[in-house]
Formats: sequence, C-alpha cells, structure tokens
Amino acid sequence: MPVAASAIYFLNLRGDVLINRLYRDDVGGNMVDAFRMHIMQTKELGTCPVRQIGGCSFLYMRISNVYIVIVVSSNANVSCAFKFVVEAVALFKSYFGGTFDEDAIRNNFVLIYELLDEIMDFGYPQNLSPEILKLYITQEGVRSPFSSKPSDKPVPNATLQVTGAVGWRREGLVYKKNEVFLDIVESVNLLMSSKGSVLRCDVTGKILMKCFLSGMPDLKLGLNDKIGLEKEAQLKSRPSKSGKTIELDDVTFHQCVNLTRFNSEKTVSFVPPDGEFELMK
Repeated sequence: MPVAASAIYFLNLRGDVLINRLYRDDVGGNMVDAFRMHIMQTKELGTCPVRQIGGCSFLYMRISNVYIVIVVSSNANVSCAFKFVVEAVALFKSYFGGTFDEDAIRNNFVLIYELLDEIMDFGYPQNLSPEILKLYITQEGVRSPFSSKPSDKPVPNATLQVTGAVGWRREGLVYKKNEVFLDIVESVNLLMSSKGSVLRCDVTGKILMKCFLSGMPDLKLGLNDKIGLEKEAQLKSRPSKSGKTIELDDVTFHQCVNLTRFNSEKTVSFVPPDGEFELMK
C-alpha cells in the first residue's frame, strides 16, 4: 500500500520545526513533540529509522543538518516513504542550486510549501520529477544564471506531461549537435572466510547515460546477455560459452524503458530523458 502520510516535518538538529505540512486530520499538530521527547532527547536517532509511539509511526531520515519526519497513523509502506523522501530532497536540490540544508529551507519557505502541495496529495505521493514540475512551478529558489531568461516557447500540456507515456521528457527539445554518452560502471564484491574459501562473489553494475538529442528519439540498446530467465535445468543442458555471454540477474530499469518490448524481444528500447540518468542497474 502507498505511504498515506498524515504529516511531514522538517526539523533541525536541535528539534526545532523549520517547516511542516499536515495532509490528514487523523493526527494532532503536536505529534512532533512526541518525536522530540521519545526519540531525539533519548539519543536513539541512530538505532532505528522507524519508531512507533502510541498509535502513530515515525519514519525519519537525516539529510545534512535537517531531519525529515513522516508521521503515519496506519500500516504504510516504509520503503515507499523513504523513497519519497530521497526523491523529494533531489527535487529541492534542483530548485535550490544543489544544496539542501537548514539555511536553504529558511530561505525558501514559500517555494517548499508550494512543492509539498504538488508532490503529495492527501498523504499519497504524486509526481516528483524536477523536469515536469519546473514547467509549472516557476517560482525561483536558488537559480542558475543560465535559467534567468524567460522562455518564449509555449508551456506544454500539463495533463500530457503528467499522465502521458513520455512524462519524463518535455517536447520541443532542439540541439545543434545530437550526442549520446554511455558509461558502464561495475564493482566486484567478494566475501571470503577466515580459511580463504569464497563464501559469496558477484558483480554489480549500472549503465549511466547522458543524452542531448532533439525531438523524441526512440533508442535501442543491445547486450550480449542471457536475461531470458530460463530455468536452471535448461541452462545446465546448454553448452557453456565462456567469454561470449554474461548472465544478468535482478535487473532494474529506468521508467523510460519499454518493458513490454523487453520481455518479447529482449531489447532495451526507450525514449531517454534529457540530460544525465541511470538507464539500468
């Protein structure tokens, strides 16, 4: 189930409330006092990021010198809540010039309230894409000098951007030179016992892309892999082709990847977002 957050609080290291937003009326406005008394003052902030006090649960995370606390009164998806916090902080950083701390919050109260109203509705997370929100929330936080000039292009349809199939990329992009950069970053993990035997070994990797393409390009990426998730018996019956193919397990894609096409053709087909993003890992 989704987060169903009743309230969200931004606190400094002393426990002072910098900003808060109540989304439901099932919790009182003084719930943050319980967080201060039972968690902050008892020095138990580092023991567990989820605490239950009374009939409410507190999900909290520290970013720089700010604690972000989500209060829920029902059984909520904790992973979804923390994912929301991470995405919200990335959104705030995109508006504040790459920083998120107590000073940035104090200098952008109005902008943060406007963003909180857009990214969560009645406690349920909504669109947190900076590229889409910046088309409609144009209030300036800490802005780059390159974005100070007003745009002469018409604002695209909001419904199409939010609910359309390509909500992560805005229309009308034009570059004099079309460029695509692709990086593969891999790390080897090895766990050995005290006697020197290998307990576990694996390789984790991710594909990072940076795209500067005009229009709405449809890209395809082919890999010499065996993602097909065949049965173990079938894999054992086939002859080994060492050096020819690799096996990929637990693959995660960016939302731009066409999963239907991948399941049928085993081809990574996607319309890329503009700029830098993580295609798969």
